[in-house]
Amino acid sequence: MDVEKSLPPADVVENSGATQLPEEKDQAAELGVEATGNTRDARITYFGIFMLMFLIGIYTTMDAVIYYPIAEHFNDMQRANWLINSYLITTTSMQPIYGKCSDIVGRVPTMAAASFFLFIGSLLCAVSNSMDMLIASRAIQGIGSAGMYTIVNVVIGDLFTERERGKLMGYSSSAWSLASAAAVIIGGAIVQLSSWRVAFWLNVAISVAVSGVVLYFLHLPKPSGTRKEKLNRIDFGGSFISLASIVLVLLALSWGGQQYSWSSARVICCIVFGALIGVLFVIYEAFYAKEPILPMYLFKTRNIALAVFGHLFFGAVTNAPLIFIPQWALVVKNTTPITSGLYTLPFSLAEGVSVVINGIIVTKTGRYRECLWFGSICLLVGSSLLIMLGRESPVGHVIGFMIICGFGFGACIQTLILTAQVGAEGKDMATTTTACIFMRSLGSMLVVAVLSSVSENKRKVEFANAIAKFPDFASAITQVSYNQSLIHQLSLPQEVYNQILDVFMKSMRAAFIALVPFSVLYVLIVAGVEHKRLNTVKKVTIQ
Repeated sequence: MDVEKSLPPADVVENSGATQLPEEKDQAAELGVEATGNTRDARITYFGIFMLMFLIGIYTTMDAVIYYPIAEHFNDMQRANWLINSYLITTTSMQPIYGKCSDIVGRVPTMAAASFFLFIGSLLCAVSNSMDMLIASRAIQGIGSAGMYTIVNVVIGDLFTERERGKLMGYSSSAWSLASAAAVIIGGAIVQLSSWRVAFWLNVAISVAVSGVVLYFLHLPKPSGTRKEKLNRIDFGGSFISLASIVLVLLALSWGGQQYSWSSARVICCIVFGALIGVLFVIYEAFYAKEPILPMYLFKTRNIALAVFGHLFFGAVTNAPLIFIPQWALVVKNTTPITSGLYTLPFSLAEGVSVVINGIIVTKTGRYRECLWFGSICLLVGSSLLIMLGRESPVGHVIGFMIICGFGFGACIQTLILTAQVGAEGKDMATTTTACIFMRSLGSMLVVAVLSSVSENKRKVEFANAIAKFPDFASAITQVSYNQSLIHQLSLPQEVYNQILDVFMKSMRAAFIALVPFSVLYVLIVAGVEHKRLNTVKKVTIQ
């Protein structure tokens, strides 16, 4: 096997209390990766991972902060969500493919390709002169982002044993949390003090830095085989079918209840055909694919199945507060863009602390199931408390609720991935990891679609009531219903102003109520996770 950097073979022979088999030692030696990951090259690579997680956290969070002002700039609030949706669609749909490609062509080339797409997408975003161009450019950005975050998590599994992985995953996730906290302030400052284009030019610089980190710091072995052999291993059929299915479903989630009603022919057709093609994908992968991008046999393992489907609800529960709390701050509290972003800061800081603490606990005790249980309860409690938010809610309440949610997020984000990885063979580690991250992204889109639909329907009813109550201000109320930023710009009597604020508050409360069932389902899923001992010998993940 061709190895980029030669690392000493492992001396550790314990494997969950068993003796390491000779063939496993031979594989480890051939791979050239020490089981403990404590060689100089392993430490350099891990430093690179830490830097990547920090950079990824900066650009992903900052982009989420600036999408609303961008829509105002182009006077196209109706399509504001598409600045996020186009990014999420390509990110989500490409994640399973990236995982398998990294098994075949290698982690470093795959991440280098992803950083190229990130660079091109960011550059096009910075020079966009229309909403259409910006939406398309965000989609290109999403293609690159899909590979970056996905493969970073896979690389940790390449380098470290399961027992060590909890702590190291915790440190890398804390880097992302700190970056997210900083990005909220940076993004808000850019919007308030400069042009939104500055954020994308900053992304261009970050993508260049990411490329340098990938090429210089990531010292990883290459998969064996010639180019022709690697090409023959790629599951083109499965990739095409999965892309078609995922994109159709994600389009339905993006359109439903927002641009089109859920009962519209366009939305229904996307759901029906997306589901049918999804069934075709399962059949193709199970019986026809030579090397499937998602082997169906993985779901015969209880913990893998629970972890993968648990990520669907985990992504939903954790994404909702980060989307709706800044909106609540902007509309109901009339904050500045910087201040609205700061409302999510307690979440990020609590997550950073929690993920490190839980990572150390996992490494020291070898127990991860209890961390999942604790985190799921925190998420249920935190999301339920959001229902209590009102127009007069003090800042302390919001901070407390977000801290609880952040602790839950930090306790689960890496332990849920670890749950799936422990149940998978080494050769399936990358596929299992990307399946989890894909489902988390899908859950994020699902909750935005469902909660936005619930909120929008409630808002329509309440705006109709407001117009009936104040017919003399029907025109102004209608304008605010289409552009919520006008609520603090129009000269309205206090009672009309209060009525409109109540409309937005009631619609957001309806969305928070709709979030609770997602939290309950997540608690029930992780309650079924079985404890499996963590290996102290690294599995061979690159063939």
